[in-house]
Amino acid sequence: MSATLLTAAIACLHFIAMMAVEIVPDPALTPETETFPRGALALAIAAGMLTILAMSALALFVEHLRRTNRVLREGKQLLRDKTELLDTVLETMDQGLMMVDASGLVRVCNERAATLLGLPPALMRVHPSSEGVSFHQIAEGRLGNVPEALRRWNFEDMAPGETYAFEQEAPDGCVVEVRLVPLAEGGAVLTFTDITARKRAETQVAQSEARLALALDAGSDGLWDSDLVSGEAWCSARWWEVLGYTPGELEPHARTWRMLVHPGDVAQTERVLQDHIDGRTPLYECEHRMRRSDGGWAWLLTRGRVVARAEDGTPLRFIGTQIDISARKAAERQIAHMARHDGLTDLPNRALFYERLDDRLAELRLRGGRAAVLCLDLDRFKAVNDRLGHLAGDTVLRAVAHRVRLELHAEDVVARLGGDEFAVLVADGGDLAAIEDLARRLIGSVNEPVYFEEQRMEVGLSIGIALAPEHGKSGEEIFKRADLALYRAKLEGRNTFRVFEAAMDEAVAERLDLECDLRRAIAENELTLHYQPQVNTGGRDLVGFEALVRWRHPTRGLVPPSVFVPLAEQSGTILSLGEWVLRAACREAATWDRPLKIAVNLSPMQFQQADLADRILAILAETGLPPARLELEITESVIINDMARALGILRRLKSFGISIAMDDFGTGYSSLATLQAFPFDKIKIDRSFVGHVEGSPQAAVIVRAVLSLGRSLGMGVVAEGVETPDQMRFLTDEACDEVQGYLVGKPQPIDVFARYLRGEDAESAWMADTLADHDEAAVTQTKRPLKRAGTNGG
Repeated sequence: MSATLLTAAIACLHFIAMMAVEIVPDPALTPETETFPRGALALAIAAGMLTILAMSALALFVEHLRRTNRVLREGKQLLRDKTELLDTVLETMDQGLMMVDASGLVRVCNERAATLLGLPPALMRVHPSSEGVSFHQIAEGRLGNVPEALRRWNFEDMAPGETYAFEQEAPDGCVVEVRLVPLAEGGAVLTFTDITARKRAETQVAQSEARLALALDAGSDGLWDSDLVSGEAWCSARWWEVLGYTPGELEPHARTWRMLVHPGDVAQTERVLQDHIDGRTPLYECEHRMRRSDGGWAWLLTRGRVVARAEDGTPLRFIGTQIDISARKAAERQIAHMARHDGLTDLPNRALFYERLDDRLAELRLRGGRAAVLCLDLDRFKAVNDRLGHLAGDTVLRAVAHRVRLELHAEDVVARLGGDEFAVLVADGGDLAAIEDLARRLIGSVNEPVYFEEQRMEVGLSIGIALAPEHGKSGEEIFKRADLALYRAKLEGRNTFRVFEAAMDEAVAERLDLECDLRRAIAENELTLHYQPQVNTGGRDLVGFEALVRWRHPTRGLVPPSVFVPLAEQSGTILSLGEWVLRAACREAATWDRPLKIAVNLSPMQFQQADLADRILAILAETGLPPARLELEITESVIINDMARALGILRRLKSFGISIAMDDFGTGYSSLATLQAFPFDKIKIDRSFVGHVEGSPQAAVIVRAVLSLGRSLGMGVVAEGVETPDQMRFLTDEACDEVQGYLVGKPQPIDVFARYLRGEDAESAWMADTLADHDEAAVTQTKRPLKRAGTNGG
């Protein structure tokens, strides 16, 4: 265009210039006669101009053809590239693609479509210029996976702009999604997508959602989701069920929750909620009560968290759970009640009683007044347990608790301290006469018989009384004084009451202190054992020792066994004391070089333990002492108290190989019956007979009779308390098996007998040593003080 315009401009300029030229002949010149013809010249010029124009036009046309050819070549290459790209995309795309014209001929089909639908490979080589393959013909012949609906489609009648979609599941489980988009000129484009994985995931999600729904319905958690801006909320069905409402019965809104919260818990719940909303706590967690549909109150544990906030930090969404903890709260209340009350009688226990007592004493210090503490202990209750069993004893305890409660005012407190011990706190103890009258009524009420399975049971009641603040300012001090008064009431005949007096402190307090010291001595291993030798009368050989416990008090000095052993039996400490003695004696005997026997006394109270045989066997296993070296000494009262239980334990002990000896034989009233009931290994003649064989013919006859009885029954006989050579000669002449006493050896620490335990001296040296130290005069001088120091067995 620019070249044409330039040429035209030059031509116009030339002709315009030529038109402006005026040529005037020069008169001085003579015209030539022969000139070129003007017509020919004009034609020549015109021809030349036309030739130039024709050449220019031809050059322009040639250039146009060259450019057109270049564009065509570039377009062809681009088309080829795009065709290759399209083919690559079609063959590599995850979806199957197929294009069908209006007549139903397949024009395009990629490999993925053929694979998903099981189409023949020929469909992938369709050329647009060919007739193509009829989709319906192929479907009727070989396309088993093509849906029936797709086979019936008429591609000419489809409305452009609409999309048709459906899913087809193949026999192998593969699921294909088919989408069909009609074309404006007819025909359609079909896409095929393998959605097997998606369908499987959807199925799993659906199953998970179903399981979650079932879990939420079956679980104890109620779910809620609240919009903090509008207050609108969503609550799960379980949330409503916890409170007894049906879903939708109340408006699902934050104000509904606030309306249902217990008035006493509103302040706490709001405070905890605000702390979380303000970001001071990471989680909202609060226990509170909410009103149920029946008007009652349910304890709930609510947990929640703000899960969405605006850019400025304003909380938007709040979700959480709500759990019904009413059962747990009830259990906690029950546990708290049980921790402070007696399980049998439902009375306050010792801890709660002391708490109420301290509260009352605090009131007395502020407002003045008096109170009284009564310590109650049942008399003859052990006999009920032993005779009729613990169920009968429980019946008695419940009846006593009920009767005591009936005699008290509402502000008074009665507690069971344990066993058959009770305590009463009289809130108004200003009138001593009224307190004493209450004690009499309690004794009379408890004395009334109690029936259990047609068995009539009667118990008594001893009461000790202490007043506050006269007898103490602290609860422990007052209770101690009441206990002292109770002890005095028991000493003075039982089934009565005594008011504390200052004189009671000394003797009773000393006994209680000694009892506490004894318990501590056992626990801290402050006791020691002394060993008294036992020899046979034939060869004077050492055959064993009897273990005797000794207690050296840190301040009182040596406490005689005649003092602390009865104390242990009365307080029940004898069980731990007896076990300590048995363990210590077995441990010591197991270290001896010589296999001498060790004799240990058992208390009748130890036979109340059902597992006594197992305890003894465990001690033997622990210490490593062979059972054959252990000899257990019992008194006949063990069998008299409960013959069936005692004989069962003794037979089991004897089956282990342990020897059983009857101690203090002859002092009871049923010795012969006892020997008949159980085959003892030995009989020990009491020292009260052995000590009089020299001057009392009757004692000598009894000793001979016992020795004869032992030989007849095949039982060994041991004589205790041998203190003179004459007694030894008598027993030797009468063929007594074994002897022990101060003549043979005093109870002493085991170190004294170390050389005999090692076997360094001959057996005969034993009596030589002992007789050299015990002539008759020496024995006579020491006999009386030795008796005062303690018994032989001690």
